[in-house]
Amino acid sequence: MDDPIAITPVDIREVWPSESNDFTPWLADHVEVLGEHLGIGELSVKATEYPIPGGRLLDILAEDSDAARWAIENQYGEGDHDHFTRGLAYAVALKCRAIIIVAENHKEEFIAVADEWNRYSESYGKNGIRIFLVAIEAWSIGDSAPGFRFRLVAGPNEWKVAVGSGAAKSDSDIALEVARKQFWSQWLDSLNAKSPLFRKISARKGSYIDFASGACKYQIWVKADSCHIQLRIDSGDAVENQGIFEEIENSRTAIEQQFGDVLEWKSENHRACIIRYNVEGSPGLKTPEDERSNGVEKLVDTMISFHSALDPVIGQLT
Repeated sequence: MDDPIAITPVDIREVWPSESNDFTPWLADHVEVLGEHLGIGELSVKATEYPIPGGRLLDILAEDSDAARWAIENQYGEGDHDHFTRGLAYAVALKCRAIIIVAENHKEEFIAVADEWNRYSESYGKNGIRIFLVAIEAWSIGDSAPGFRFRLVAGPNEWKVAVGSGAAKSDSDIALEVARKQFWSQWLDSLNAKSPLFRKISARKGSYIDFASGACKYQIWVKADSCHIQLRIDSGDAVENQGIFEEIENSRTAIEQQFGDVLEWKSENHRACIIRYNVEGSPGLKTPEDERSNGVEKLVDTMISFHSALDPVIGQLT
């Protein structure tokens, strides 16, 4: 019988040696994964090291698909008073919907405070600031490169009830799903008139749609005011992801010349690799439907060009 594959915890400092120089920039690049892991929906970065009145800096200022602000503070070790109270002060000053504090672990006293705060915050409805305490964890499976996950330690009660029990969605959640479906319907109609890329895909309620099978998937993400397109490389194996990414990157100059602009190349040995492009002038969910036409056309044309530049290279991968 084969020996079981060992799952070994990894010190996050082996993955990200420096909190400020490695982990915070990485978290900013992967904030949408933070949203996915916590089940709180799409987040996008508005700024890093964001200045706060009084001369302090917020690690990451993010935004959800409703254009509401989220404050994110991260630290190594155990969550402490400084980051907890400072994070709350930042969230209040910036009128954020929530504060997310990411650390290796959190003390019971802070978990209790967060739970009590969230209980009171819920009475203010959307005007209340929620607290999310999150643990970052890393591990290796056998000889593989380290993987990671964000684990929720404390969060709003109404969020936990909704996630845990499948409770009825709020009116705002339903309205957001309807808005996304309308957006994708409009975009797909325009794309399908020009290209067969997404012809087998119907409008969805989520923040993104994708196509292609295997490790390489083309994706379009819609946010409040804009969209971005990307190639996501995720085979399920970090080493394989990196190898595919490097093969594609070998043709970077030709790809960008074909596409007509510079792309963002995001490579992580412990996570999916991304080749991304933010489409300037693209519409978002907050863009009135009758004002989207030009932006939708630009998004369609950009997606077709993006696919045309990358697909010949991907087709030649060994």
